[in-house]
Amino acid sequence: MRHVPLLVLAAGQRCGSTLVQRLLTSHPEVLIWGEHDGQVDRVLEAGEGLLAWSADAGHIAREEFERHAYQGWMANLIPDTDRILDSLRRFVEALYAEPAAALGRPIWGFKEVRYGPSEVRRLHRLFPDLAVILLVRDPRDVLRSLDEWERWSRGIWTRERTKLTVEHWQRLARSFLPGTAFDPVPVLRLRYEDVVNDPALTCEIVGKHTGLDPHAFDRAVFAKRVHVEEPIARFGRDLREWEGLPDSLRQLLAPPELRRIANAWGYDI
Repeated sequence: MRHVPLLVLAAGQRCGSTLVQRLLTSHPEVLIWGEHDGQVDRVLEAGEGLLAWSADAGHIAREEFERHAYQGWMANLIPDTDRILDSLRRFVEALYAEPAAALGRPIWGFKEVRYGPSEVRRLHRLFPDLAVILLVRDPRDVLRSLDEWERWSRGIWTRERTKLTVEHWQRLARSFLPGTAFDPVPVLRLRYEDVVNDPALTCEIVGKHTGLDPHAFDRAVFAKRVHVEEPIARFGRDLREWEGLPDSLRQLLAPPELRRIANAWGYDI
């Protein structure tokens, strides 16, 4: 079956989610929208508050209204939970599904590096056919890329942001450890290194997971690495090897728990 929507997640920045976003969107029927700073889940989280209120105080008020109309206690009157769920669903569809369909791409989704299991479950409640692809990358290479950001961004990307990103990698990599069940949500876990080392196999695996024809993907996306927008990309990369990073950076990967999680993903650091 074809899954809609498709959610592309990653254990933070620099893990390959944009590459998979581009691969999926190379399919003529698919549009995977980009990141939104986690704002959509804020709406869905607020929706959970509405659902809780509707099921409790709102339920009592609806019964009161049915019996006494405006002469009853209608202070907490609110539509029922089905109406709230439908409103949340229509919000996401109006934001993503409808403009994708207008472009002739009926299969839609988005990618976000800030979401974990709780966000996945909120989306799955609205969209039972949701399928998830999760990207993880060797944290040493993540750190090498963040080091470049620190040096080239002229203070925009700070060491504090790098520390937070490493903590984020640890939290999400732990949440999606191989073997962790997310039934009934299908989650495909991919390591960035495996994705780029075998594009043909990646297309087959992604196609099987999403219900899409793997031959409809344009494998040329693997040949063009896109790491930033075009005006900046023309300057090329300036990545230092792991051994060349300052100790202050390398020590960010020293915590035993982080190393344990990395080992579970097959990264021996």
